[in-house]
Amino acid sequence: MTSLAQLAHAVAALSAGDLLPARRSGEETRLAYPLRLVDAYPLVEAVDDSGSAGGFGPWAAVVVDGAGTMLGVPLVAVSEQPLVVRRALPGDGAATGLVDRLCRPGRLRIAAGAFGLYALDAGLLPPREVVGEKALPVDQTHESVVVDGAGVVKWAVHLSSREGEPPAVRVLRHLSAVGFDETPATLGHLVWHGAARPGDKPTELLLASASAYLPGARDGWDWYVDDLVAHLAGGRTAAEVVAPAPLIGGLVARLHLAMATASRENQQPVRAASMSDAWWWRDDAVATLDEALAVTGGDAGARLAARAVRARAALDRIAAVSETFVTMVHGDLHVGQILRWAGGLVVNDFDGNPVLSAEQQAAMQPPARDVAGMLRSLDHVGRIVDKRSGYLHTVAIERWIARVREEFLRAYRAELAAAGQSALLDERLLGPFEVEQECRELVYAARHLPHWVYVPDAALSALLPEES
Repeated sequence: MTSLAQLAHAVAALSAGDLLPARRSGEETRLAYPLRLVDAYPLVEAVDDSGSAGGFGPWAAVVVDGAGTMLGVPLVAVSEQPLVVRRALPGDGAATGLVDRLCRPGRLRIAAGAFGLYALDAGLLPPREVVGEKALPVDQTHESVVVDGAGVVKWAVHLSSREGEPPAVRVLRHLSAVGFDETPATLGHLVWHGAARPGDKPTELLLASASAYLPGARDGWDWYVDDLVAHLAGGRTAAEVVAPAPLIGGLVARLHLAMATASRENQQPVRAASMSDAWWWRDDAVATLDEALAVTGGDAGARLAARAVRARAALDRIAAVSETFVTMVHGDLHVGQILRWAGGLVVNDFDGNPVLSAEQQAAMQPPARDVAGMLRSLDHVGRIVDKRSGYLHTVAIERWIARVREEFLRAYRAELAAAGQSALLDERLLGPFEVEQECRELVYAARHLPHWVYVPDAALSALLPEES
């Protein structure tokens, strides 16, 4: 049996790049040494639930770097004498081990030291006909692995500490309670409760989540980009590339109506926001703008600086909003969270916005926050295709962006109106939240995905055009 001390020694010998997914290995320079193992959980069925590291892996580990950045890492041993470990890759069995543990019959919560394994809908896992693991090649903040063609495990990378339950656990349990089924069936979550350092306040971290795999499902950054590219090449009609927008609008509205429905998990799902809430949103938005100004370099930074006064004026309008409602929201809603498969469209990934603090992720928000995020991402689909096509179809793409925004909002408003809940959407917040979202995108690009900066740069230029 491997002790935590042995595993900790092996982790300390790793480079930062050894702990990150391959496509994010460029971030290793942002991590500080030394690397320290905080805790580890065995993922193989042969090991009991005593809380010992056990066996020779794989493990789900909590690691902290010298600056206090917390990482979630699936680990596997590549040598036993001496013990040498690395990040588990698809095929190493870490994701399979987690799904196997979640699918044990009759287990709703498995306690293992500081770890908690919450099984929600494990009985809904489809038959596991294809054996093995494969990576989902999508550009996410996290890393996703398909298990046996039946389940998907999403490993968190950078962990966001917070008090209480992680947002995804709380939100998905509520949605299940109110009967919202337009999301992949959630199998469960692996969480860790503890303190990274002696004397720190204990927090609960979401290390991994698992859901049913939808065969052939593709996220909106893939399918909607491909649809628009096909349209420009003559393979799809204008109507065909606009048609998904109202479907997404209706889906998002039904999600918000479900969020606003009382359940045993959340008996007061809607409340009136106070003026202090509005000032908090405004101050946070301005702080995001300031951060974007500080971290965005080059020509994009210069263009942002030229628009900073108008951006700040737009964000200031948030403070004037009164008598608006807040609920639970998705928190990181964009087309990449909309999966299309043979059964239609579903919404995915309730882990919250990786740019936001833990406090912000936990707070109730106006549904306009999600709507603004989706509107921005529809715009971003156009920006991506515009660049891929060599900027030869900019005028047609701008028309498409305007049309899909219009159709998304029309369907969203109609769904709320049919339910008598039109007041859930405060239209006054859409413009300011859209500006804020582009500032968040610039911050995200600077922190995690530098090649993405061209998208919010172009989108913000369209939101705040040059004054004539």
